[in-house]
Amino acid sequence: MSPAGRSGRPDAPLHLVFVPFLARSHFAPLAAKAADACGQRVGATATTAAIVTTPHFAALAPPCVPVHVAGFRCPGGHEDFSQLPDDEASSAPAFFSAAEAALAPALAAVLRAQDGPAAVVSDAVLYWVPRVARECGAPHVTFHTIGTFAASAMVAVHLHRPEAFLDPFVVPGGFPRHVKLRRAQINEEALAHLPLFRAAEAQSYAVAFNSFAALEANFAAYYQSQLAGRPKKVFLVGPALAAAASPRTVTGGAERDPILQWLDGRPAGSVVYAVRAGVPLATWPLRAEQFVNEAFLVEVLRVGVRVREVAREEAGLEAVVPAGAVTRAVGRLMGDGQGEAEAVAGRRARARELGSAARAAVAEGGSSCGDWARLVEELKALHGRDSDPQV
Repeated sequence: MSPAGRSGRPDAPLHLVFVPFLARSHFAPLAAKAADACGQRVGATATTAAIVTTPHFAALAPPCVPVHVAGFRCPGGHEDFSQLPDDEASSAPAFFSAAEAALAPALAAVLRAQDGPAAVVSDAVLYWVPRVARECGAPHVTFHTIGTFAASAMVAVHLHRPEAFLDPFVVPGGFPRHVKLRRAQINEEALAHLPLFRAAEAQSYAVAFNSFAALEANFAAYYQSQLAGRPKKVFLVGPALAAAASPRTVTGGAERDPILQWLDGRPAGSVVYAVRAGVPLATWPLRAEQFVNEAFLVEVLRVGVRVREVAREEAGLEAVVPAGAVTRAVGRLMGDGQGEAEAVAGRRARARELGSAARAAVAEGGSSCGDWARLVEELKALHGRDSDPQV
């Protein structure tokens, strides 16, 4: 069988194979894009789509999208990375290894069985996918489920990191905005893995973000300027809107609390969905890039109010937030205090404007629709070339 994208009819639809990371908040945006691409025409290019995932997440896939299911032997019985207990952090490497062992052969089999043009779109943390795509002759797109502000801030700190941070420090490296962060807000584990992810991203044809131009165009341009390897384009194709959670049974794991089951059915809790709602919000970050997102919402977009100030380093980020802090944040958000009326009105106006921009971006003729169409057409144009599919 010839490599994917090098054989078959040139007028055949472009088959997009999506490989989400095995965590619900990562799965939803990629699954939504797969649903958008399934049996559709994007600009002048017809597309079909499929998802490669495990039985647990296959049950959550949109009904219109074919799913190639790979058996998964999950460490400790956890099939969703986001449900790994905090005291089992050491099991994260084993989870990543098990995911690669399950998904890599399944992806290769799907690509080698494809007799028309194909491309792969995978989560940015699945660093092995570009290699598999290259071996099968298919172009690859790195898809970030986080925004370009958070991703750019982490890259800026990684590339231009001084030997000793001030606390707080200004994000370095010619960052588009003057933004101060605290050391406690930086995810050191993510920084440690960034070289691995950037090396994989350098093998991709393009990079896509679940964001939109009116929100983060300047940070997308900065991110593009800092990419490793050959120059490549950055496309803003969000917000990808996931359908309601499937009623099908999700295999594996203990019975979920009813409140958590309800939350499972809500859209992923990233900045782009908070913003799309068009309302101000109280920020209460817990992990990963959420602390950097908080700075974006509060200091750059000015649509948020902190529930707490950044914890002192000695107190740690797990410090209990007192009820009084929540009460004060909600009061500020709703305008209960004296002299808050102007600030409240400003936050509400900015939030409404961003919400409208988010909806316009994914409407026909919107910026995200245009970026997605350009990306798909470029991927289809690679079909039939004799050169490396990632170039």
